[in-house]
Formats: sequence, structure tokens, C-alpha cells
Amino acid sequence: MTRPMFPVRAILVGLAFFLAAAASIRFTRFDGGVAFIWVANALLIVELSLRRPADWPAPLFFSALASAAATTLFGIGIAAAPGITLAMMLEAAGAAWLLQRLRGGRLDLGSMEGFVVFAVAAGLVAPAAGAFGGAAIVSMFTTTAFWSNWLHWYLGHALGNILLAPILVLILTGDLLREFRRLRPRRRIEAGGLCLAMVLTSAVVFAQSVLPLLFLPLWPMMIAAFRFGRIGSAVSIVLLALVGGALTMADSGPVQLIHASSGGKALFFQFYLVVTAFMTLPVAAVLQQSATLFRALRESEARYRLIADGSSDVIINLDRSGRIRYVSPSITDLSGYDPATLIGSDAAGLVLAEDRADLEAIQRRALADPGATFILEYRSITAGGATIWCETHTRGVTDDQGRVIGSVSQIRDITHHKIVEAELSLAAKTDTLTGIGNRRAFDEMLDQRIDDVSAGRGVGCCAILDLDFFKRVNDVHGHDAGDRVLRAFADVAAATIREGDLIARLGGEEFGVILWGADLAEARSVCERLRREVEDLSIATRAGATIGVTFSGGIARIASGLRDDIVRRADEALYRAKHSGRNRLAFAL
Repeated sequence: MTRPMFPVRAILVGLAFFLAAAASIRFTRFDGGVAFIWVANALLIVELSLRRPADWPAPLFFSALASAAATTLFGIGIAAAPGITLAMMLEAAGAAWLLQRLRGGRLDLGSMEGFVVFAVAAGLVAPAAGAFGGAAIVSMFTTTAFWSNWLHWYLGHALGNILLAPILVLILTGDLLREFRRLRPRRRIEAGGLCLAMVLTSAVVFAQSVLPLLFLPLWPMMIAAFRFGRIGSAVSIVLLALVGGALTMADSGPVQLIHASSGGKALFFQFYLVVTAFMTLPVAAVLQQSATLFRALRESEARYRLIADGSSDVIINLDRSGRIRYVSPSITDLSGYDPATLIGSDAAGLVLAEDRADLEAIQRRALADPGATFILEYRSITAGGATIWCETHTRGVTDDQGRVIGSVSQIRDITHHKIVEAELSLAAKTDTLTGIGNRRAFDEMLDQRIDDVSAGRGVGCCAILDLDFFKRVNDVHGHDAGDRVLRAFADVAAATIREGDLIARLGGEEFGVILWGADLAEARSVCERLRREVEDLSIATRAGATIGVTFSGGIARIASGLRDDIVRRADEALYRAKHSGRNRLAFAL
């Protein structure tokens, strides 16, 4: 999209600059030097601050023409116009440049920080620097003193910039019109009523010169700031300036009570307006930030509630002591509890007693490190007394000052996952032919029992059993018959060993037994009972033949050390039993 060749907006800015400059020179140049009130530069500073530096030449050019014309027609003449105009333009451009540098290219008077930055750049630095050039030119072409001109230039420009900029930003950005259009009819009536109250209060205060009632307009101004934010504050300041300024210029109002020249009274009135601006605009800025934060918080809460209410996972908030502050409705589907009845209760009461210490530890870690997420699997108790497995993801929650105020957790039912996991684990430790444990189950159990013995938690024995002449069974009767023999042995062994003992097929016709809580004598008694039961077996083949089976075994005490050492000692005992005639047991040496 191409830009229009005729810079209409820049010309309008220049025209407004001329009118403001002409009025200031005509009515507030009291001692023959500079004007005591100056608002034209505020318009140019705001216009430049809202645009990129590349777009500055047009408004600067037309504003420079306006400044030169106003100085020539109403000021000290055409000879002084170039110098004063240059000082004006450099001051405005310098303020705009400084604002863009400090605020990253944004003019923000809607926040406390933005208002303070503007006050420093456009109300302190730029006017103070520009006053040197302006005062020097005016002093050259008039009989007024340099420092008097410097002070009046600085105060007039600084106070004018701070006073007029807030409303100019709203007008030039279109925010004032947009905000008014958004107001509902009832709110528009309220805004009109506040404007009327502001006008009437200002008229009452400045229509008399007996009582110093300058504090009275603050009442409707503060209400406007609270009800309509920075727009209400800016509009009320303008209304106060128009009504109070007109009556002050007519030699009426509390300003006439001070003993000063006309210029001094004008400066005092402008200073009074700036003080009211500093009292109401920061309040409006803080209120707007709070309102923005509150809206964001409400939107965030709405999103959070929507996700929490629609999720099958449970969302739960705890305070620092572990008491429930919020729990999503999905807790009913998960465990049968009514969310309302859980508020204020201790979350640990929902957890199986054996797992509470782990959950409390996770809670402490989340409070100590709120930036991290902690995951835990634990067992929970439903309203009906059943036990389910849950997985929780927990994070600490902080307030706006970074203090940890509690935690939030996402809880998921993983009972089915745990069942599948247990089934897979069991399958991984089960011999597919016989249905008893396999070598993996045997090795894990033996490692655990070695640790128990090492920790002094009990005693036990390990037995290695091997079916006698099993190869002959396969050779004579076939592998199907061999499988029948293995399954029959496993069934008898599983029924004979004690509860808590383990029988596992280690491979081929070799089996392992772990007997816990048994010394060598008890282990021999159990294995001997098994040997007799197996000796009495008669296993029928598909061909109608009958097979008898026996086994030999070696028994070793479980002691501290390596698993392979214990199994090797039991194997050596097994070989001795084989060499001694089979169908017997032997102890490890």
C-alpha cells in the first residue's frame, strides 16, 4: 500500500501546533520574554513518539513552519523565528528519540513505569536542554534576562508536556473514540455525569477568589480515574484546565489569592494542574494494570477450569500444609468422592498408608523447587474402600512475589496399566511349558534372598534338581512325552513346596528351588518329600505307555556373596548325587 503524496496528518499537526503556539504567545507572554505556558511541543512530541523516525520529517517540517509563523506574527519577530524554531524542533525530536530509546519504540502512558519515563524524558531532560537555546535567542532579541527566560521556558514546556500528553495520546491513537464507542449506554450516562460534575466543581472552585478550594476538584477526578481509568483521568484534567484556566485568565479563582505577577499566577495554575495529574494519572495507570492483570487472571482461571472440568485426569491444588484447596470434578469418576467434601481436608487421607511418606516427600520437593515437575506412582483409596494405582505430576505454585504458596498436581488412574505391567512381568518370569517360574524369576529371587541374608533378615537354602535319564525319555517316547514329564514334575513340585518358596525351570530338565526360612535340615526334608512324591509318579504317553521319573538334587546354604557361587556349589552337590546312583540328594560342601 503506497502512502498518500499529500501529508494530510502532518499538515493538521502543523496547524494545531500553530494555534497552540499562537495562543500561548498571545495570552501568556507576560514580561516580554518567553511564554509562561506552552503546550504546542506536547502535541509534536506525542506525534513523533507514535511514529518511526523515518516518518518524522513531515510533521517536523510543518510544525517548524507553524512555530516560525507564530513567532513572527505574535512573538518577537521574524529575525528570532529561525533560532527559536530550531530550539523547539530539537527539543521535541530529542524527547521523542529519548522516549523511543527508553521504551523500546513504544509510547506508554497507561502504566506507572511508562508515565514516569515520559515525565523524565519530556518533562525534565528535553525541556531543560531546549531551554538553553530558546532562552539564548529570546535574550538576544529582547531586554529580558537569560536565566529568567530559561526558567520560564523550562517550566512552561515541562508542565505543558506532562499535562497535555496523556489526552493527546488518547486522541492521536484513536483510543478515546474507541473506548467511548465500547461503553454501554448506561456507562456513557455515567461518564457524562462525571464530566458534568467535574465542570460544575471546577466552576464553583474558580468562580470565587475568597476560599482556597483547589482540593475540591480532586474528588470527581479520583472517581473518574477509578471508574474509567486513564481516559477518565485525562479527560477530567482537560476539563479542569479549560474551566479553571478560563476563569483564572479572567482574574478569578483561588490562584488570585497568591501574591505574584500574572506570569507567576499562570505558572502556579499550570503547576497545580500538573500536581493533580501526578495524583490521578499514576492511580489510573495502576488501576489499569490491575484490571489487565485481573482480566488475564480470570481468563487463565477460566481456561484452567475448562481444562480441569473436561479432563478425565484429576487436577488438585494443595496449600503448603497439604490441605486441598481445589479438586476437579473428575475425582468423582476416579474414586467416588464428592469434590465439595474434600475441600480443606488433608490430601494424605486419600493415599494408602504405606505410600504416604513417598507422597509427602514429593510434596516437600515441589515446594522447595517450584520450577520442576515431580512424578510419583502410588496407591490411593477410593470412597468405596478399594485400592487403585495413580500417577501424579506435581509442581509448586508461587505468588506474584515468588513465594511458594502450595502445589498443583495432575493425577491419572494407572490401575489398568499396572495390571498389564504385572501381567507382562509375570509372563517374563514364567516358563511357557510348565507354568512355573523361569531362570529370570529364579535369579531375581536368589539375589533378593542373598541381600536378606547379608542384612540379617533370615536364612535360606538353594536346591538344584535334575530329572534322571530324561534324554532317554525323549529318545524312546518322543518330545511330546518329555514335555508331559516336565509338566507333571512341575505340578507336583508346585504342590509340594511350602508357601513362599519358589520352584523354577532353569532350562531343559533342570529346576531350581529357593527355600526361605529353612536351614539345611528343613531344606532336605522338603526336597526329600518332593523326591518321594515324584518317585511315585506314573505318566501316561499318547501311545499308552507309562513313564516313571526320578530326580537328583544338590542343596546349598544361601550366604553372602555372588549368586553364581551359590548355584555352583549346589551344582557340584547335584553332580555328586548323580554319581552316587541318582534319585537322591546331596549337600554342598
